[in-house]
Amino acid sequence: MARETERQPKAQEIIDRLVELRPWLRERQADAERQRRIPHESVERLDAAGVFGLTSPKRFGGADFTTREQYDVFRALGSGCGASAWMVWAAQGGNLWSCAFDDAVVAPVYEAPWTGNRTFAVGGTSRRMAGTARRVEGGWMIRGAWPFSTGSVHASHGYLAVFCDESDDSALGMVLVPKESLVALDDWDAMGMAATGSQTMATDGELFVPDERFSTPERLAERVAELGGRGEGPPRGGLARSLVTGAGVALGMADHAMEVFLGAIGKRGIPYSPYTKQAGAPVTHLTVGRAHTRIRAAGAVADAAVAFLDRCEAEEKDPSAHETLQLHADVACIWDACAAAVETLFAASGASAIAKRQPLQLIARNCRAGSLHAAHGIDTWTENIGRALCGVEAESSAGVLEQRA
Repeated sequence: MARETERQPKAQEIIDRLVELRPWLRERQADAERQRRIPHESVERLDAAGVFGLTSPKRFGGADFTTREQYDVFRALGSGCGASAWMVWAAQGGNLWSCAFDDAVVAPVYEAPWTGNRTFAVGGTSRRMAGTARRVEGGWMIRGAWPFSTGSVHASHGYLAVFCDESDDSALGMVLVPKESLVALDDWDAMGMAATGSQTMATDGELFVPDERFSTPERLAERVAELGGRGEGPPRGGLARSLVTGAGVALGMADHAMEVFLGAIGKRGIPYSPYTKQAGAPVTHLTVGRAHTRIRAAGAVADAAVAFLDRCEAEEKDPSAHETLQLHADVACIWDACAAAVETLFAASGASAIAKRQPLQLIARNCRAGSLHAAHGIDTWTENIGRALCGVEAESSAGVLEQRA
């Protein structure tokens, strides 16, 4: 197969480029929110920095980074623009599902000239989050609407979950579809992560998908094992690894929030109090200490999860079901702690902080929105790990398709 000839930059090179790009990304966060998508100029600059190599299969020129390296890239990007980091992170789903199809089918997707993320993926956890497919000669007729298609604005192809039997919720597949075959409903208008462009993608009636562009979770598992044996597969950990690296997005936003808050406390006072400078007030010290401790604790949990997954890779073993569940609970804890820390800083910033031109209110909304994602829900995952510890069967921590893979 043909491969991209341009050298994939090392992780530290990407991080250095993102640090240089950070002021530019921060200045354009508000504009990105108004557009409800990452502006194309930002996508171009991120592409030039090499971040979209994180979401391409390594056999097609993508990055072969450790969990630590990928996590560090997402934390650096999240500190510049949380929505951009979320969009890049979410595009990893297409990278994984590219393993489920023959290389002859997938290669054209990655080998064509392109700027940005190549694919988006919508797995879904129910029929409401997926489409349907019926068997016809030579392939499948699919129909449906797929909400929260993060990355679809900038991608050329989508991986869409489909239920293949009206009476059997275990009959599931995934189809690879050119984005130009779908209709974008432009319905993404959210209080947080608005710039991710996570719109609903839908078919216009029924759409034919040939057999070679249809796959299953079982086929995904087989292909991951096959590619892994050749050293071309994704790293171990699957969805749990993706969530752990994505925790860097939350911590990056928390880093930015702390920087914003500390940059302002020497300039503003606290009205109706004896403190002409916020920096001198004991309540400010308590606020900063509380937020700092939450962020530091969340970072320590993330570091432990990252190190564990890199050990699994080095020892060529997969995390157990309980270890995977613990990783999901850890990620939920990280997102909740970061969102709470940012909200603590925002609440202590006074009424002027609510102005749309002020960055802290946007960081707070983006971080809390990320924490509300089903995969990050603190109550769900603390209950699930608690059930497991008590010897009560816990729900799987994966989506419908991933559960069966």
